[in-house]
Amino acid sequence: MKTRWMKRAAVLALSMLLLATPTLALEGGGTVAGTNGTGLNLRASASTASEVLELLPEGTFLLVEETLDGWYKVAHDGKVGYVSSQFLSFAETLDGSYDFAAATSGSSVNLRAGATTASGVVKCLYNAGSAVTVLGVSGDWLHVRDAAGAEGFIRGDLLRYTGEKETKEEAKALAPAPAASTLGGQLVQTALQYKGYRYVWGGMSPSVGFDCSGFVNYIYNLYGYKLERVAQSIYNSNGVLITDRGALQPGDILCFGWSPYNIGHVGLYIGDGQFIHASNSTTGVIVTNLSDGYYTARFMGAKRVLS
Repeated sequence: MKTRWMKRAAVLALSMLLLATPTLALEGGGTVAGTNGTGLNLRASASTASEVLELLPEGTFLLVEETLDGWYKVAHDGKVGYVSSQFLSFAETLDGSYDFAAATSGSSVNLRAGATTASGVVKCLYNAGSAVTVLGVSGDWLHVRDAAGAEGFIRGDLLRYTGEKETKEEAKALAPAPAASTLGGQLVQTALQYKGYRYVWGGMSPSVGFDCSGFVNYIYNLYGYKLERVAQSIYNSNGVLITDRGALQPGDILCFGWSPYNIGHVGLYIGDGQFIHASNSTTGVIVTNLSDGYYTARFMGAKRVLS
């Protein structure tokens, strides 16, 4: 009963947070220019007599929400303010070095390949409040990167301010592993792009979702490898068995079960004692430590398919 109440309280708190923060109604972007290095005042209202919220250095990238008479209503670093149009170089489409943080205002928000609803879906952000970092703007769409490193476009009215910036430490923790020269490392980089996708029993694609072996199959198929469909068959038939955990390499398929004859789960080793897998319907595709007691007890070995 207590757990159920806590879950309801958490949902209510998230809903209140989302309602308290404004959506991103956009017209384009702009950069501070023509100030001779003195910077541009971000003001609380469209008046030179209003409070100065921040001094913006030359070259600062801003999101433009509204065009007024001699002023732009803009977003910067989680704040909304006004700047003189005389010192802002406006463009409907503009990418910049920007670390503004936003979050989805609802569930099942599509991250698209282009700034149009006709563009393909790169990823669906299923959870309300999913964090993204703004990279740029295209009209009323935002160019963003999510916590798993996937990039695309989300319509501005589907995002809300969070008022927070990622610290360098947080950005490092959320970033995918460094690009690897090995085939296994490249496969891992691809797999990490699907972190956060939903779990669906029998699923084998981003548009539907993944189960554990469906996820492994999908990633390997992108690199031209065809695997057996289910976990037990992968263990029985694909690759070379590796039992020494110290010998694991990125891209190895980790196999879990009660015995070699009862393999019920698989995932992809990504290095540093971690693996990515389609875990369950609650968590979706996640990264887990192999040292987790549940998986340590059920580790039956890894299959190395990559030569």
